[in-house]
Amino acid sequence: MAWAVGERLQGGRYRIEAILGEGGFGITYRAWDSVRADQVVIKVLSDSISRDPEYPRFQQNFMNEALQLARCHHPHVVKVEEVIWEQERWCIVMEYIRGQTLHQLLRQKGPLPLPEALRLTREVGSALMALHEQGILHRDVKPSNIMVREGSQQAVLIDFGLARGYTQGLIQRHTSYGTDGYAPLEQYDSLRRRGAFTDVYALAATLYTALTGMVPMCAPVRAT
Repeated sequence: MAWAVGERLQGGRYRIEAILGEGGFGITYRAWDSVRADQVVIKVLSDSISRDPEYPRFQQNFMNEALQLARCHHPHVVKVEEVIWEQERWCIVMEYIRGQTLHQLLRQKGPLPLPEALRLTREVGSALMALHEQGILHRDVKPSNIMVREGSQQAVLIDFGLARGYTQGLIQRHTSYGTDGYAPLEQYDSLRRRGAFTDVYALAATLYTALTGMVPMCAPVRAT
């Protein structure tokens, strides 16, 4: 059950303004927060997931990742404001970042100059280092998951729908989701050795796109 524009949550505190995006796992909304007097983003698991027999596990993973992310205070990681319970489901309330994604920026301006591309890469890299120190892999670093703030032009890493906890170098079972061109080879297999190198590969692929305007060849093809 998607929320309609104008619908109010948490006793009227949040008013839904628009759907920002909808994927296989979640729906993201822009909402007005009457307490902060500012816009926020609210993310919730999608209706299709709620009908899955594994829904309780998805919900628990969603909550665990939200709580892990909430502990990561970093200027280049989207800020989690709070986790709320609304209409029998958990929701993550995050800051609303004014600006555009790196993907949108590249479509508008074309490939970036080397200094600008390297600056954005360093900023996202520092965000990933902070996440890795907490044992979190993002697993979906790509231009459409990097916001460029209006005004400051700072990079901010968003969309932690595929994020998972990991232990460096340990063989672990993860879902084999990813984005062709940015996901490394190990992400195509549910049982592989995990490590920070997964996100490093994706960040390097993102830098390639920023400099060339092209998506890299997908990892399984490169490996053949």
